[in-house]
Amino acid sequence: MANRLLRTIGALALSAVVALAALYSTKLVDFPAGSFFPSSFITHSIMLVCSIGILWVATKGKLALGGFTWGSYRFSPRILAWVLPTATLSTLSVFLAPAEEAAKGPADDFTKLQVILFVWIYASICEEVLTRGLLQTLLSGGGSLDSARPRRLSMPVVLSALFFGAMHIVLVRSMGPAAIPVIVLATFLGLVAARYRERTGSLIPAVMVHMLFNIGGMLPLWVGQWVRTTW
Repeated sequence: MANRLLRTIGALALSAVVALAALYSTKLVDFPAGSFFPSSFITHSIMLVCSIGILWVATKGKLALGGFTWGSYRFSPRILAWVLPTATLSTLSVFLAPAEEAAKGPADDFTKLQVILFVWIYASICEEVLTRGLLQTLLSGGGSLDSARPRRLSMPVVLSALFFGAMHIVLVRSMGPAAIPVIVLATFLGLVAARYRERTGSLIPAVMVHMLFNIGGMLPLWVGQWVRTTW
C-alpha cells in the first residue's frame, strides 16, 4: 500500500514538473513577430521530448509499454462519434452567444492552418504522450486492463483525467469564468482517452479522441463565422 502511494505521488509530481517546465519554457524563447510557429510549439515540443525521455528510462527502452504500439486497438467508425460532445456545445454557443461576447481563447490568433497543425494534431499528440503515455504508465505500471471488471474506472484512469483537466486551469487567466466548461470537458476527455489507453494498451485511440474533441470544439465556430460574414 505504501509503495503504491509513493508511486502515485511520484508519478503525479514528475508529470507536473514536465507540464510546468513546458508551460514556462516560452518565457525563455521569443519567436520573431509573424513566425508561423506559435509559442505553444515550444511548450508542446518540450512536453513531448521530456515525456518520451522519461518513458524510455522508466520502461528500459520498451516504449510499447508506454502506449507506443497498436496494442489491441482496431479502428472502428464508432470512435468518430466522439466529435459530437464538443461539436454540439460549440454549435449551441454559435447560436446562443453573440460573437462579441465570446471569450478569447489561446488559439484565437491562429490561422486555420495553424489550428489544424498545432492544435488539432500536434497538441493532441504531445498532451496524450504526457498524460496517457507518461503519467498513466507510471501510475499503472503498464496500463493493462483488469479484464475481470472491464467497466470499472481504475485509479490511473481517474487520476490522469483529473491531471489533464487541471492542466487547463491556466486558461482562467485569459478566458475568465468561461474556462470552467473547458476544464470540465478536458476532464471528461481525459476519462475517455485514458479508458481507451487502458483497454487497448495503445496511445493511438487516445490521440484520436483528443483530436476529435478539438475538431468538434472549433469547426462549428468556423462555420458560424463563415455564415455571419457570408449572409
